[in-house]
Amino acid sequence: MTIALDRAALVAIDLQNEYRAEATYPVEGFAQVLERNAALMREARARAIPVWHVQAATQDAETDAYPLLHGTVDASLRSGVAGSALAEICAEVAPEPGDVVFRKIWPSAFRGSDFDRRLRAAGIDTLLVTGVWTDSCVQGTVFDAVYAGFHVWLVKDACGSGTQAMHRTAVLGMANRLYGGGVTASDRLLAAMRGEAARHWRCTRPVEFLYRTDTVDALYESL
Repeated sequence: MTIALDRAALVAIDLQNEYRAEATYPVEGFAQVLERNAALMREARARAIPVWHVQAATQDAETDAYPLLHGTVDASLRSGVAGSALAEICAEVAPEPGDVVFRKIWPSAFRGSDFDRRLRAAGIDTLLVTGVWTDSCVQGTVFDAVYAGFHVWLVKDACGSGTQAMHRTAVLGMANRLYGGGVTASDRLLAAMRGEAARHWRCTRPVEFLYRTDTVDALYESL
């Protein structure tokens, strides 16, 4: 299975300081997630594959757009606060000239934004998706992309969540309905970018994985 990289963009979601180990919402294995994203970004730039950074950054005047969230959490638990150091993109994966930085205020980059229009205007129909949290912002963006007709390839080990259990079940849940795309891993995507043969798992039917707590790990590794 090959990926149409000539119409693809690497889309990195919410790789921000607030998900480091010492922050309010630490992502398990975040340092490794950043390392893999940095390697993917370097190779993408070298191969003229656009790099899009999706950044959660909500201004105070925009909190009414998501009233139930902002009415539930107090200031100490807010994430993606525009202008804060915690909401900044991590230095390890900092945007470079030619990259695109897209600001969002909802978990999905597509909701209430012109993300769809801008991708299409750039000739992009395939998204190579990485980032955090797998079960929230990544998942929301991935499903909205599929609904809009984009081919999505989820780079499983370049994503992360609060725990491996949360991450792995979210990946399997997405894989079950990742029509027109599939799941890969960072080493395999790097090989594909270099023109080398690589294995990618492709979604060919709904609900291929009837996973249970005792089968999650084996099924995840099969992707």
